[in-house]
Amino acid sequence: MNYRVFFALIFMLPFCVQAQQWQVPEPQEFDTTQVCLGDLSQPLTVELADTQEQHARGLMQRESLGKYNGMWFRYGQERPGYSGFWMYQTLIPLDIAYLDKNRRIVKTFTMRPCGSNDPNNCRSYSPGKRYWSVLEVNAGFFAEHDIRTGDQLNKSPDGNCESAKENNNNEK
Repeated sequence: MNYRVFFALIFMLPFCVQAQQWQVPEPQEFDTTQVCLGDLSQPLTVELADTQEQHARGLMQRESLGKYNGMWFRYGQERPGYSGFWMYQTLIPLDIAYLDKNRRIVKTFTMRPCGSNDPNNCRSYSPGKRYWSVLEVNAGFFAEHDIRTGDQLNKSPDGNCESAKENNNNEK
């Protein structure tokens, strides 16, 4: 092998690997469920992001999200407060809520799309507090519905937010 070609290949390898690192993850299938948040009387229909592949894809490249729709990222263990979310390849502005083990909001942000093709130029939204799951909905949803730190996300298998609150109180 020609040594110039060999060294050129060795030199280019890190750039090829780095370029491959930033590819948009493949589209994923998501199960859905209904949840209630804070004092909302209407449930949210959320897609469940439970796998690493689903976490990586999230709401990337979506052009819209229904008014009472969102995505719930669930993790099998507590996440550190420096581990945040970004808006790389996400086209719509979102509200994000970081939730503790009891599904209480510990931190919220309104996130704006990152227009850069270089993910290094995209802001990371880190809560600074440990969390177990994350809820994303359309930007402005939290302000419109007075959702705040301390509010709780409750599962609502029957689509009724009053019974979801009662079931959660009975679990304690």
